[in-house]
Amino acid sequence: MLLNQAQVNQQYYNFQQSGSAVFSDAAFGFMPAFMDIVTEEIHLSTYDDGTPAVLHVLDGLPVNWIEAWGEDGRPDSVRTGIIAGFMRSGYFYTIDEIMNSLCDA
Repeated sequence: MLLNQAQVNQQYYNFQQSGSAVFSDAAFGFMPAFMDIVTEEIHLSTYDDGTPAVLHVLDGLPVNWIEAWGEDGRPDSVRTGIIAGFMRSGYFYTIDEIMNSLCDA
């Protein structure tokens, strides 16, 4: 299944509704990122001009990660194997890993 911006937005919404803090808050040190699960290549979420994004956006991802483009010229979905998560202190965490650690706390 391809990951698209609407799905990323829904994951973020679900995360917020869980009562959790916004982990992209610099106070926690978590930055929204994406990872290729095959190569383990990681890219921070950035806007198309390269500035860091506070949410997961597809705009700044490598062109070869993009599966489909919208009519507006912006990325619409990424290829299979790209997942959303967060970077902190050089480590990538999936959204599920963060949510599970909150449930265990």
